[in-house]
Amino acid sequence: MNLTKVLILDGVFILLAFFIFILLREKIGKQLFGRYSASLNDKRFENSPNLEKLLSLEKAARKSGSGIEQDSILGLWQFFSVWKKETDNEDSFSSSLLRLFSARLSLQRLESSESFPSLTIENSIQFGSLSIRFVGFGGFKGIQPLLLFFFESIELKLGALVLFKRSLEAPQQKNMPFFALIGKAENGEWLSARGRGGGIALWFRDQE
Repeated sequence: MNLTKVLILDGVFILLAFFIFILLREKIGKQLFGRYSASLNDKRFENSPNLEKLLSLEKAARKSGSGIEQDSILGLWQFFSVWKKETDNEDSFSSSLLRLFSARLSLQRLESSESFPSLTIENSIQFGSLSIRFVGFGGFKGIQPLLLFFFESIELKLGALVLFKRSLEAPQQKNMPFFALIGKAENGEWLSARGRGGGIALWFRDQE
């Protein structure tokens, strides 16, 4: 597919999403802010680790491994916070925006494979009945470990109805994005990792 066709498809995708958002904006707005308000009152978040603790865990993970096994992180994770590379402060704007749009990470075992890829991975944001999903595959590598992954498609959905879907080209493994796993709560409540771009992300296990 040439660049012109890609740009046309992306333009159609954006216009379609905007048109549907306008049609449903009142309902979507109520759902968005209802979820965001509920997240602010979630008692689990009171026990979230601070950056100092995460950096300490990361130092130990790089030296002798985080001890995180693949099966222990399977399931659905709700995005909570992000810290930019080489900063001591949380990126409040990005964190709030991703919580507002219910950003989630789904990891499931790929039963048909014992090597890479060994997981299905899905990154999504949702606004009302509309959702944008990046769907692909991943797997563990190294002692820390790294969660390498790639996306094979992007979807725009209205409920269960797929409005738009486009295939994505998988990069070579050396160029794949990754999450360098830092640590997780003993009870499995939260998970943290550093992305290839250098930022640190924190997720809480989704209760829905």
